[in-house]
Amino acid sequence: MDRQNRKRQLIVFSRVIATGCALLCACSASIAQSSDLPKRTSSPHGVSPHFFGVNIENSYMTPPVLSWTDPMLQRAVKEVGIQAIRFPGGDVGNYWDWQKGAVYPLGKASQTQDTLSALLNLTRATGAYPIYNLNVMTLDNAILHRANLSQGIANQLRMLDAAHGMKLPVGDLELGNEFFWSSPDHDQAFPAAADYATEMNQWTARLKQEYPRAQIASVGSIPSSGDARTKNWNGAVVGKIHDVDAVTLHRYDSIIDGGIWDGTSPDAVLSNVFTDWEKIVAGELHPIEKAKLRVWVTEFGGLQDCTSKAQLTGTWLEALYQAQMAIQFLSTPSIDQIELYNITGSTSSLMFQNTSSYWNACQSKSMTFHATYGDLTATGQAYALFGGALKQAKSVYSIAFPEAPMVRPKSGAPYPSVTGIALTGETNQWILINLSSRPLTLRYLGMGQGTMESLYAPTLTTMVTSEHVLTHETHAFDGRSFVLPPFSVNRIVVKHPIH
Repeated sequence: MDRQNRKRQLIVFSRVIATGCALLCACSASIAQSSDLPKRTSSPHGVSPHFFGVNIENSYMTPPVLSWTDPMLQRAVKEVGIQAIRFPGGDVGNYWDWQKGAVYPLGKASQTQDTLSALLNLTRATGAYPIYNLNVMTLDNAILHRANLSQGIANQLRMLDAAHGMKLPVGDLELGNEFFWSSPDHDQAFPAAADYATEMNQWTARLKQEYPRAQIASVGSIPSSGDARTKNWNGAVVGKIHDVDAVTLHRYDSIIDGGIWDGTSPDAVLSNVFTDWEKIVAGELHPIEKAKLRVWVTEFGGLQDCTSKAQLTGTWLEALYQAQMAIQFLSTPSIDQIELYNITGSTSSLMFQNTSSYWNACQSKSMTFHATYGDLTATGQAYALFGGALKQAKSVYSIAFPEAPMVRPKSGAPYPSVTGIALTGETNQWILINLSSRPLTLRYLGMGQGTMESLYAPTLTTMVTSEHVLTHETHAFDGRSFVLPPFSVNRIVVKHPIH
């Protein structure tokens, strides 16, 4: 009988130990194994001093975006650390009358005054570098054709000469905007992608003759299931234009995933930023790299909220989604620059303006998000950590944390809880994102000591209506043990070299 009791007691004790171990493991699942440095997943590559940019396109915005000379807009550009400005923007560039600083009537846009003088004022106030989106489609309020093509080229060369005469840099030139979409004007100007390539060969010859050191990018496409023209574009353009250095891509993930609809959990939304990027890398990025060309992401935006009540619009989730996009861009050696679309006009822009009215494409109506006028959005606040780091960065490489737990949403693919990059230059820095709902303790002795700046919210669906909603803190950093808060973007500046 005693032997049986002892046997029962031993069984009970073993179960208690097993239960305790299980609980301990659950509590410490977010604690990474000790290591010298995070795992490097790419070789260091140089980062351009004007890598991080933004579009300031106001002709198609209601209400119009603030004037380029407005101190509030300039403050946002400086505070976020924006390094480049796309002039005059996206679609407006295809109808741009540079002498008037406005869109030709053919472009059916509001009449704004974004002149070279305004660009000069902005670049002097912020130090941002201009990227010129050339008007290769229209002249004198009409579509260009072969008979007056030389006049169109001469017109844009006069614009570049005028900019150069004002002491504006003339270095990066873009050959128009999004001609891969089917539209009456696009189809008239370039009936097929091959027609665009043929005509651009004439443009590049003249541009390189006048500005031999300029870098030139042609239009590239991310295919959309709803437009056959987008699917056939790259094959006829990439590698088919002489004297081109790069190809532009515009990353809007709804083209791939169709937007976020009711029933999708917030953590599942973050799956898309990984799976969509994998498709872009395989389908578009690798063929461009194979053609020995660089990539300019001259427009990008985050998730498209198609939920019935726009319940994800204005949340911290938007910022984390776009922060991960920035990590992906910076981790890709072939990408020379990125420009967020737009500086304002949506909750995923950089700053709030007026009533923060924005166009909801899914519901085909204008919607209002009540926020503090002039404050940075959630994305703007997160990107300020990136902008601050890039000011001092010379090179960057991607890192991974294979020992950290994966996030496994009920629907959607699993994804890493921690992502990041390391930046080297005047100081050694790290940008780390914790995409999980739990604090994560990491131990990497080789990272050294310094400071860690963290920005986070208690939930993915926290509404960010001002610069006073998120927790923003800076404290001492020690690589021997440090904690990434849940749902956080973190910038680490260390005193000692990264080995």
